[in-house]
Amino acid sequence: MKLIEDLIIKEEDFAKKMEGEILPFLNEHSKEGYITAKDGLKLHYRFMVNPKEEAAIVISHGFCEFIPKYDELLYYFYEMGYSVFIIEHRGHGFSDRLVEGFSKVHVKHFEDYISDFNLFIEKIVIPESLTENLYLFAHSMGGGVGAMYLEKHPDVFKKAVLTSPMLQLKVNTSHKFLLALVCKISGLPIINKLYLPGHHDYNSTYKYPRCSMMSKPRYDYVFNLREEEPHYRTSGATFGWGREAFNVYKKILKNAHLVKIPVILMQASQDSLVAPEGQGKFSEAAANCKLIRFEGAKHEIFNATDDIILEYYKTVFDFYKNP
Repeated sequence: MKLIEDLIIKEEDFAKKMEGEILPFLNEHSKEGYITAKDGLKLHYRFMVNPKEEAAIVISHGFCEFIPKYDELLYYFYEMGYSVFIIEHRGHGFSDRLVEGFSKVHVKHFEDYISDFNLFIEKIVIPESLTENLYLFAHSMGGGVGAMYLEKHPDVFKKAVLTSPMLQLKVNTSHKFLLALVCKISGLPIINKLYLPGHHDYNSTYKYPRCSMMSKPRYDYVFNLREEEPHYRTSGATFGWGREAFNVYKKILKNAHLVKIPVILMQASQDSLVAPEGQGKFSEAAANCKLIRFEGAKHEIFNATDDIILEYYKTVFDFYKNP
């Protein structure tokens, strides 16, 4: 059995390892395709089936993310004995959009993400995986999707990791009035698909270290992907997305008691995007949820410094491996 300590890439080796080993490995072992959502949107996915599969891990990614941002994670999951499946949520990556261009993220109803995710599981994950053991790995916005999915489909997954899940947006007191206004006017057709105040088209701005990653090599990897591929340039939310993201946490927290499976919720102490209050309420209401706080970590805990990353992945794999 491999040890995660032997797999984790150090920051100083990251660029060389990704280019020389991991990307060729992923290209050799991955399959990809599209499924059609209920409203006709084409949704892009990728998966890797491990012939010695212990379980199949399904990934729900975050806001403005895309599949190659998880290349490192896909590799770790496969090498640790798992098959791994990931879909690009509507409005992200090579999945279809409800707006023009590649910069805006828009959704009519947050529940559309859950419907898409369930379709992916039913049409691709279950037929392609080799066991009946399905585990969830969900980050940020995808953590909100994952949490609601666990509530609506409580018997699909056997374990779940929610990492910095969007269970409540972090909002300054001075901005609460603005958000209330957003919710009121976002339904107007002329407003619905416009950018939220402060959001805009992708503009190639290099944001490190003023970002959610602590690891510069990992930030550079993702930044270069965005520069090279227009489909990865999602950068801002519409009024419609803002309304759905702001309101959905109430539904999630109301139904958190329906989640019965073992869950670990990974919380970053320096998270500037999602509020710890929602995460705390969810972990208290869910039947078997353990909240684990990573001191000093920003929102993307798996893109932190070497010591935090190692602790993070050891926690994830210990949870998945142990009964």
